[in-house]
This record gives sequence, C-alpha cells and structure tokens, in this order.
Amino acid sequence: MGTPLFLGLVGSVVAGFLVTVLLTGLVCEQAPRLGLLDRPTQARKVHKRVTPTGGGVAIAAGLAVGLGVLWGFWGPFPGAVQSLSFWGGAAIMLATGYWDDRHALDAKAKFSFQLVAAYLLLHSGTILPLSGGHAGALSPDVVAGALPFSEALYIIPLSVLWIVGIINAVNLIDGLDGLATGIIGIAFLACAALFGVKGEIALAAVGIVMAGALVGFLPHNYKPATIFMGDSGSLLLGYLLAGYTLQGPLHTDPAVALLILPVLLGVPILDTGTAIVRRFASARTIFAPDRRHVHHRLVDRGTEQGAVLTLYGVGAWFGSAAVLMGVLPAVWGYLLAGGTAVIAVVWAWRLGCLTPVPAADETDARPQPAGGLANTELPVPVDIITRGDPASVGGDGASPDAVQDRSADEPEADETPIAP
Repeated sequence: MGTPLFLGLVGSVVAGFLVTVLLTGLVCEQAPRLGLLDRPTQARKVHKRVTPTGGGVAIAAGLAVGLGVLWGFWGPFPGAVQSLSFWGGAAIMLATGYWDDRHALDAKAKFSFQLVAAYLLLHSGTILPLSGGHAGALSPDVVAGALPFSEALYIIPLSVLWIVGIINAVNLIDGLDGLATGIIGIAFLACAALFGVKGEIALAAVGIVMAGALVGFLPHNYKPATIFMGDSGSLLLGYLLAGYTLQGPLHTDPAVALLILPVLLGVPILDTGTAIVRRFASARTIFAPDRRHVHHRLVDRGTEQGAVLTLYGVGAWFGSAAVLMGVLPAVWGYLLAGGTAVIAVVWAWRLGCLTPVPAADETDARPQPAGGLANTELPVPVDIITRGDPASVGGDGASPDAVQDRSADEPEADETPIAP
C-alpha cells in the first residue's frame, strides 16, 4: 500500500469517526422532538431510564462520509460494494429501523422489508460460497450465468436465510450499553483482516472504515449510554455485516469457507441459536422474548460493564479463529471450527442459556411500583424532556424541576405524550 492510499485510509477513518461523534450528539439532543425515545417497559430490558434512540442515523452518516472519502482516494470499491442494489438494501434497512424506532413496526412488517433488502443484496451479486471459496463480489449477470437452475434452487434461499438471519441476530444482541456497537465493530475488523491476508486490500479498507464509524458512536453508547443505536442501527449494521462478509475470498475449500462465516459472527449466532433451542424446549414460539440471552446471564453473574467486556473478548476470540481458519489448511480449519463450536456451546450451557424458560418468567411486563409508573418510565411530553438538563435526557429523563418549570399558558397540544 502506497503512502497516498494509506493517508486516504486514515483520512476516511477519521472522517467517518468525527461525523458519527458529532451527529450522534445532535440526534441525542433532537430525539425527544422526533419521538426517538426508548422506554424500559419490558422486564428483559436492562436499562431503567427513558433513553434517546435512533443513533443508527448518525452511524449511517458517518459510514457514508467515511466511505465517500475512501472512494475519492481509492477509486471504485471491489465487488458488490459498488452496486446500487447493495446500498439500496442498506437504505431500506435504515428507513425500516428508523420508522420502527419512532412507531414500533410489527414483526411481520419488519420481516417483509428484510426480505426486500435481502433480494437487493442478491441482485448485487452477493451469494453464499456454496460452489467455491469466493463469496459474493460477482456481477448479477455473472451470477445468473454461473448458477445452474439446480444450484440456484438452494443457493438463493440459503443466501436469503443468511442475510435475514444475521440482521435479526445483530438485533437480538443489542441489549446492553455498547454491546452491539463493539461486537459489530470487532466483526468488521476481523473480516477486514481476513480479506487483507487474502490480498483484498481495498475490501479490507472498507471494513476498517465501517469499524471506524462505530468507534465514533461508542463514546455515546458505552455505559452509561446517552443514546441507543435502535433498530435504525441494528438492522442497517446487520445487513451490512451479512453483505460484507460475502464480498471476498474466505478459503479455497468451499466447506471451510462456509464454516468461517458463523465463526466470524460467533457472538450473535451463538446468542440466536441458543435462544431458538431454549424456546423450543420451553414449548414457546421462537419469537417470544425472554431474559436468558447470553448478555443477560452474564449480567446476572456480575456487572453490565463486565458482561460487555467479556463479550468483546469472546467476539475477538471468534474473529481470531475465523482469520486462522482462512489461512490454515482445510483439515486444521475443520478442527478449529469444531473446537470453537464445542467450547462456545458448553460455555452457553453452563451460563444457563439453554435452560428452558420457567412459566413464571414468561411475562415480559416490568413490575411497577404501587404508586404507579416511576417518573423515569412515564411517557414524558416532549417539552418536559427538552427543558431539563440535556444529560438527563440520556439518563433519568425529565427531572422533577423540569416538570415544575412548565409554563401554565402553553397550549394543550404540547401535553400530548409521545407514542411509545
């Protein structure tokens, strides 16, 4: 890599980082007026305070600026990353998540939009490496010509399953301050390292810039978080992560290439997989929420910060194993994948993530004090929140003084609570 290209990469990372940092603060400030507030009305939620959400909008802006600067220095990106279909799907996930943050879309609507985004990602030439060690990075006409009908019958649905599955897996781990931000950033860096050792330097640069934008969001999102990424962030980043991992060479052996993918994204896949098994064992629908995710169990055994740091370490372990699998001979790749999977499942089992959910835990409503909802959990009017200390918006919501400072002659329309 020449000096101009290196400086371009550094400038891209810095630009994405700074834009995300600045815009996250702006979104946090405007969140109450936009209706972007997360209220802890479910028992599974760890936070206890009304908190701004929708930080995915700021992350998206940081990604756009960072990748735009990188494009200016490096030229067009390789593979499907330069396709309008690729970014069209990203835009749909961002818009879907933003609408859900404001108005709470139902599961069927979100799933429908995820399928549309997955189709656009497929149209960009992104597919699972089922017939070779190189994933994605093919033009749609090449994919169409390279896939006989018999192969397309299973490659297309499995590719859609991968994309939609990762989107939802990332959404599920967004349960602690800074958790999803750090885990996704680690996964992007691990995948970038794998592409780098395979000689795909431009693809590696794309992953580094994406991680840089997430680092810009982390100061606002790490405990005590002043803002959450919300579904606008988790759906967008899940989509980008699912698509990015399929853009370059993984291994010359197709089976090892396939095994690298779940190892690379080990934390969200482990959490989602154990949730499905646990809910089946409890005779519940797999969509039924509970408080037995990996991060919940770690919090129960320690502290929230300790749980987040532990999962950062687990994510780095999975990522390192994936990079090693990419450079080792196939036999060693199989052994490393098997050993990693066994250790992860045993660890999750010992945490209690595979234990069926007791009937007593099936309710997801947070118990309320005898006097009614706590002040921090009330559907606080917009102007009450914004008149308080800005720091309290990301923490305790409106202070009692802010409620008392309310002017008596303000119109009644201002007193309408924000829809949860």
